[in-house]
Amino acid sequence: MDKYESDIAAINDLYDQYILAANTGDLDLFMSLWLDDAIRMEQDTPAITGNEEIRAHFRVPFDQVNIDLAIYGEVVTEVSGDLGFSHGNFTITYTPKVEGSKTFFDGKWLDILKRQADGSWKIYCDCITFNAPPKVE
Repeated sequence: MDKYESDIAAINDLYDQYILAANTGDLDLFMSLWLDDAIRMEQDTPAITGNEEIRAHFRVPFDQVNIDLAIYGEVVTEVSGDLGFSHGNFTITYTPKVEGSKTFFDGKWLDILKRQADGSWKIYCDCITFNAPPKVE
C-alpha cells in the first residue's frame, strides 16, 4: 500500500469511528475526531466554530436521542499534501430516548481534513446539507 492509499484508508477509518461514536452515543470519541479549531456548517444556521461549540451543539442529540447514522453510496476522498477532501451521502435517524417521534434525515457532506503530526487525520471543516426535509414518524 503506497502513502496515498494509506492516507485514504486512515480517512476511511476516521469515518468508521465517526459512525461508531454517533451510533453508540460516545461524544468523547466523536469529538476526538475534530480539530480544536474545527468548523461545522449546516444549512439554515450560522457556522459552529471551535471544539467547545461543536461539543455543545452535539451534546443535545447525543443526550436526548438514539442515533442511527449510516453512509451510503460511494465516499470520494482525495489527498493533497496534508489536506484531505471527502464527500458522500448519509442517512441518520433520531429516536428519542424517552418519548416522541423518530426523525429521519437523508443528506450529503463535504469535509476538509488535516493530517496531524502523528500521521492521523482530523476533521477541520464539516459541511452538511439535506436532500429533502426531515421525515417525522
